[in-house]
Amino acid sequence: MDMENPDTPFDTADMLLRKISENDDSDAFRLLFEHFYAPLCLYAGRYISDRPEREDIVQDVFSAIWEKRRYILPNTSAGKYLASCVKNSSLNYLRRQSYLQEYRSCADNAAPLYDEGREEPYLLQELEELLDRTLRKLPEAYRLAFVMSRFEEKSSAEIAQVMHVSVRTVERYRAHATEILRDELKDYLPLLLVLIYFP
Repeated sequence: MDMENPDTPFDTADMLLRKISENDDSDAFRLLFEHFYAPLCLYAGRYISDRPEREDIVQDVFSAIWEKRRYILPNTSAGKYLASCVKNSSLNYLRRQSYLQEYRSCADNAAPLYDEGREEPYLLQELEELLDRTLRKLPEAYRLAFVMSRFEEKSSAEIAQVMHVSVRTVERYRAHATEILRDELKDYLPLLLVLIYFP
């Protein structure tokens, strides 16, 4: 099955996606999952060779679809939409793996992840805690916009709807938050790469 150019009776799948988006239909979601799970795992193989990782990515895509179901456009093609989600998630996974490798390399070389007085590099968990503390220092609007964008993968339009502000305001909040974090965490570049840009 060509996920990017589906030629099977996907009108039914499109209908299921509409039911999920418009009616919170869990039965439709289950049917969509059963119909697409295996083909999407095969499709992810274009990008990722490890089968368990592919399966995790596809499962995460379906979880995200259910969580964001209200934001799916009514005329969306199910096959193309799912293929696009899996492709983007697969590429993000590969980029994140690359940056994690860069982080490990920096840690092995003892820079820039050392503080004076420390005899070992920061662990990733410690860096996550550092990021969390820094995020809590941000103005609430900046923090919310940033967290929803980077960690919940919401679009500017989705965030604007949640925060009851304009899309331009959301983008301004995110830009300010990123600038503050970049300044606060300038000594921890791998932290920014791994935890902010590819969560």
